[in-house]
Amino acid sequence: MFQKEKVDLNEIYFTTKRNQEFSLFEKIFSFDSALAKSLLHFIKIMIEFFIIGLIVVTITFFLINIVPGSNSLISGLDESARKSIEAKYGLNLPIVQRYFNYLAGLFKGDFGISISLFPGREISDFIWVRFYKSFLVGIFSVILTVVIGISVGIWVGKNPGGIVDNVSTVLVSIFSSVPSIIFALVLVFLGRLVNLPYIFNASNLTTYILPGLALSLGSIIVYIKYIRTELNRELNSVHAKFAYLKGLSKNRFVWRHALKPALFPIATFFPAVIFGSFIGSIFIEQIFFIPGSGATLLQAIQTKDYNIILFLIIMFALLTIVSYATRDILYEIIDPRVRRKGA
Repeated sequence: MFQKEKVDLNEIYFTTKRNQEFSLFEKIFSFDSALAKSLLHFIKIMIEFFIIGLIVVTITFFLINIVPGSNSLISGLDESARKSIEAKYGLNLPIVQRYFNYLAGLFKGDFGISISLFPGREISDFIWVRFYKSFLVGIFSVILTVVIGISVGIWVGKNPGGIVDNVSTVLVSIFSSVPSIIFALVLVFLGRLVNLPYIFNASNLTTYILPGLALSLGSIIVYIKYIRTELNRELNSVHAKFAYLKGLSKNRFVWRHALKPALFPIATFFPAVIFGSFIGSIFIEQIFFIPGSGATLLQAIQTKDYNIILFLIIMFALLTIVSYATRDILYEIIDPRVRRKGA
């Protein structure tokens, strides 16, 4: 007769628990886990930003410094005073040494001084306030683009061939041919007619309307055109006709089935919307008297203040990378096929 082995229930319990804990550890920290993939994606973005930023800084630094002429910091000074200022700020050093000194300062958070626009002042003393004002106007224009562009695009796309569709097609064609700077001047004229303030004031929300519309016009037109086209294609598809035969209403089909595929192509333009809202402000800020980063960049280029130029270009590069990362997130939210592909 075989002797029956004794089963240690405590050993089974703790062994099972250790295996479960190990499995949970593997799920979280293995290379195939969502956490590891997200971390690798973040590291990839940071490496890309570092490489792109280094290339942009290098090209811009040498291009600006090889341009002949003196800056306002030393112009009009005698020989001894000029040499003293150049020695104080390292302007008399070889260009390669100045380049590496500038890179070392960037890693320490030191963006240097303004050498022409605000001679001798630290850039960090004034640039963040100006960048913040441009950021407020840019974000407001992005909100206008999303709200107006998507809403009007859906409204027009749901009723193809109607009066609204025909009128919107004509208006989109007209506004597509008008440069944003011309449209901004027209908005200033219209604003004065209806007593709408056009001189920017950060504490007055109504002063955001005109520059926000001027910045977002082109993006709104793109959104309306693409949503209208994609929504019409979805409404005339085979699965739409099959849904109608099953008794599904047109509105229900649009909101439950057609809208996500129609929104997917416009996610491609989202980085351009964000980037254009800030780059376009270079000229818009001049018209609406916005003391922002765009106007500062234009003035810095005119006065050859390369420290300010380099700083703002780095910030624009950062915005570009962030906007493209946001586009990838929108892809995963809108289209489940992207999530399955990345899984």
